Amino acid sequence: MLSLTLALVLSATNPPSVEAWANKACPAPKKEPDSNVEFKAQQGARSECLKKAMNKALDKVLLPLKKSEPAQFKEWMGLQADYNRWMADACAAVEEANWVDPSTGERSMGTGYGSSEQECLQRQYAWRGFYADAWARGDWKAISTALDAYAKLAPGLQEKLSQYQKQAQATAASAPAHVQETGDVTRKLSKDDWKAYNDRLERAASGPRPISERQCTLVPKAAPACAESLRASLMSQMDFSDALGAPGGG
Repeated sequence: MLSLTLALVLSATNPPSVEAWANKACPAPKKEPDSNVEFKAQQGARSECLKKAMNKALDKVLLPLKKSEPAQFKEWMGLQADYNRWMADACAAVEEANWVDPSTGERSMGTGYGSSEQECLQRQYAWRGFYADAWARGDWKAISTALDAYAKLAPGLQEKLSQYQKQAQATAASAPAHVQETGDVTRKLSKDDWKAYNDRLERAASGPRPISERQCTLVPKAAPACAESLRASLMSQMDFSDALGAPGGG
């Protein structure tokens, strides 16, 4: 069951073409993990593999620009650095949301911690790698088809993130100023805790717009809807469905 879950990580929100690219670059492990620890190790290894595959695909775009278009090369490098920071922030936010319950104002912990973050990173690396690979080949149809698929998912996922943000903000307003530290697995969050938490949620939610706008300045003959389409594809990688229910366990 665990290895099946790992195989389904990408197919959950990525279009078939993106999933196929990821499976070719980094096949899912065939060995059934013996424990949750081994499962998480497999997740981490595949995330690292997809990160390397993404960077390799980006090099196909970037290296030819280094001498021929130094200004574009510099913009791509800066954009990717911001993209990487946003990915890390957004996927950490997805993970933390599984353990923070706005209905109680409490944060819990369990052995499953980190799995959702790795799943999110795998989806992001796969999409960014696919995008760069198609760009390098000039396959704009492949990119367009994938963007159309993401556009169908994005509205519902964006709405769930918005709902969760509203719940978290409402809970933060009535949170205690100070919380006594204990050794309990579950503990209340203070106002400062909630501020840091909600700030990260906001960065996760707002980050895709400027990234997409910058990316579209580099797209040859970009369509008017370019930035909004790209924004939808990034938002589609963040699923807060589980967070709107009970916090994760395990």
